[in-house]
Amino acid sequence: MRRGFTLVELLVVIGIIAVLAAILFPVVGAATRSARKAKCVSNLRQLAQAQRIYSDDYDRTLVPARAGTVTWCELLQPQMKNDKIILCPEETEGQKVTGLTDLKHSYGINYNLTFNSSWSAPYTYKMSALNDVSNLILFFDLKPGQNAMGSSYTTNRLTRMDPRHAGRCGVAFLDGHVKMVLPKETEKPANMWMAK
Repeated sequence: MRRGFTLVELLVVIGIIAVLAAILFPVVGAATRSARKAKCVSNLRQLAQAQRIYSDDYDRTLVPARAGTVTWCELLQPQMKNDKIILCPEETEGQKVTGLTDLKHSYGINYNLTFNSSWSAPYTYKMSALNDVSNLILFFDLKPGQNAMGSSYTTNRLTRMDPRHAGRCGVAFLDGHVKMVLPKETEKPANMWMAK
């Protein structure tokens, strides 16, 4: 005689599966967010390394945010192993600066260290002119839709930071280390945007 499952047994099994799914979905979601955060940290670290290689090739000068019509993304491309490192896994659409030679990116560069004094001749700092490089921001999570290469001096820097990682923003410092910070932490107690 063949015996099947009763309706009650099927409902119990479905209930157990539903409870397990309800427990596991938040855990899987948290693990996925954590993996994307780790990938962002890795991307920023690789960008800082690419900048260091660029700096070594150009008499210890930082990569300019813009040189003529070419942005930092294009200037660093020969030093990058993969163009995908300029896209954060939490913001993969990226953006390009209109009217310039640029790559889609979701990270910004600190204008205070890399902005041009004129459109034709880039002005950037040399590494030897900078003190306390472990507290100077170079790259950061850029808010989508800014049509910008990075922060602009003091007026827009915090509004251009995107705290896309559980309220925190990925930041690569000039010495190559990376941290997740609250945007307001970049100005106080110490200003991490300005060379001293």
